[in-house]
Amino acid sequence: MISLIVAALAALAAGFIVRGADRRRTRYGLFLLPGLSLAAAMILWVGLQLGGVGSDPDLFWLAWVLPPVAGAAAAVIAAVVTGPGREARDAAELERVLRF
Repeated sequence: MISLIVAALAALAAGFIVRGADRRRTRYGLFLLPGLSLAAAMILWVGLQLGGVGSDPDLFWLAWVLPPVAGAAAAVIAAVVTGPGREARDAAELERVLRF
């Protein structure tokens, strides 16, 4: 259970770090990247536990390391995919509103 708490907090921290590093962070909500990071980490953690990695003495460290790494990767991918499209839609909507 401690690995769940540590993995969740580390994934949230990674999501907030990625959000802080993203220059387009004003284009989407505060909790989008941390939430996606947490969701990816928890899905992986559950998968690892169901796979028996958490009870194997040689592989238990994977349940501590892989979920935060997967969460950070999910946050980076979400920022890369979501940011430019959202920025373009916001610019187009602003231009449309200003033409009135």
